[in-house]
Amino acid sequence: MSISQLVNIIEDSGKGVRAYVECSRVARKNIAETPELATAFFLLSVACDRFVDAYDDQPLLSQRAEDEFLHFKSYVDRFEAAEKENSEAARITALNEVARQVSEHKYYRSQV
Repeated sequence: MSISQLVNIIEDSGKGVRAYVECSRVARKNIAETPELATAFFLLSVACDRFVDAYDDQPLLSQRAEDEFLHFKSYVDRFEAAEKENSEAARITALNEVARQVSEHKYYRSQV
């Protein structure tokens, strides 16, 4: 499985909490099946889990879902760009950038 297919899981499932649950499950499954991308799949799974933790117990407005999806897609796009460079340094830089972004990302609590 390619990392870009994770984006399709979220898009095809409506960009809601259950879509991220499924995406995390698939990403974790691919850690073992695609060891050369294990760290990338792990980071994307963590991003999905953080989304679920933030929004599972409250209403998720469609604009917020879209904004969060674009954050997730940016992580995937960064990994794909590094893969196209076909350089170990580019891959490590992408992993570090995405890890930093995932750890710093702020989720918003609904006032509804």
